[in-house]
Amino acid sequence: MLVFWFVCALVQCLLFAALLLCGRRLLRRAEEERQVCRFSPAGGWPRIAMIIPVAGEHPDMKDALTSLLQQDYPQLLPVMVTATARETAAKLVASLQEEYPHLRHVVAGPARGCGQKNHNSLQGIAAAGHEADIYLFCDSTHLAEPDFVRCLAAPVIEGEAACSTGYHIVEPHDDQPVTLAYALSVLLMRFLQALSSFTQPWGGAMCISRQAFEQHGVAQLWATNVVDDCSLAAHLQSRGIAVRLSAAALLHTGARAHGLAVWRAWMERQVLFLKFCMPGQWMLLGILPGIMVLPPLGAALMLLGGLIGLGSASAMLPVLSWLLLLAASLGPWRAFLSRPVSLGRWLWAFACAAGMFLLVYAQSLRAREIIWKDFAYRVGRGGHVLSVRRC
Repeated sequence: MLVFWFVCALVQCLLFAALLLCGRRLLRRAEEERQVCRFSPAGGWPRIAMIIPVAGEHPDMKDALTSLLQQDYPQLLPVMVTATARETAAKLVASLQEEYPHLRHVVAGPARGCGQKNHNSLQGIAAAGHEADIYLFCDSTHLAEPDFVRCLAAPVIEGEAACSTGYHIVEPHDDQPVTLAYALSVLLMRFLQALSSFTQPWGGAMCISRQAFEQHGVAQLWATNVVDDCSLAAHLQSRGIAVRLSAAALLHTGARAHGLAVWRAWMERQVLFLKFCMPGQWMLLGILPGIMVLPPLGAALMLLGGLIGLGSASAMLPVLSWLLLLAASLGPWRAFLSRPVSLGRWLWAFACAAGMFLLVYAQSLRAREIIWKDFAYRVGRGGHVLSVRRC
């Protein structure tokens, strides 16, 4: 049993070390991409419609939307879409139009038969129509650098891929366990994106040519699906179309006093989207909770056994060895954060994230619905929406 535990612990630390290398390669690649994107492409800058579904009352929303409106891309049509004309988000968009008159505001109305975000995106595309050569999709709560659109669209503009994706990084503004665990979870997912077998479009920052969007029937796909990115990933994968990761297209997500319920709901959606849209990846993901949870759980039990006299003192050596390896492989991840975090708090955040991931994955085994904002979507194979009810 001890040998099995130590093998799991070693695999865990090797995984963290390998992902750390992926993260460092991403930094170098992002800088190279950013330098290239400073120059105009040979054929000039194509027209891009930037579709932004907007909902809720996030405290960073105004700053995030402003950062998207201040992009240095020369031919950009921003389209912000709200479900209704009376919600708080719609009032914010209306106020932004006073300063940015080129901004279009679309009122989508309630979704029927698909996720509200999908419906909003489709209505935004309908408003842009053939004025755009490329469709670019963004969330409304992440801060963007001025060259974000250039970097995200570059692979599509240069013909390297029909679809490209960026990602985001969480910038914690406090040392609370949930805030740091959220930051760690997103960092893990960003590093996994660097592996070609795990690269897939992320709805908060993805780009696709209008030709590919129409040729591959993405509108028809989204019109009946619960989610945009996972459904698109499975759809493109089935057609043998690779998605290109733009390392430089990195959005920044502020997190302060992040709520436990908010974090859990976010993690549940990530797992369930995979379950319904990409079941193969969801089953493969099932290995990860064991790798994450078994080493800390085994270490805790061995330490407890030693304290109450049920275990052997010799078991302390592998536990201490694992802790040192964990600190050496996971500790350097803190360099990717915007502020210093103590090693102890970072390791505790890892324990919290591992426990939450195990809980969420276990509950996903029997789940038939996805709760998203104020709606519960009953979902079938491929993410197809079977019914919708208000929570």
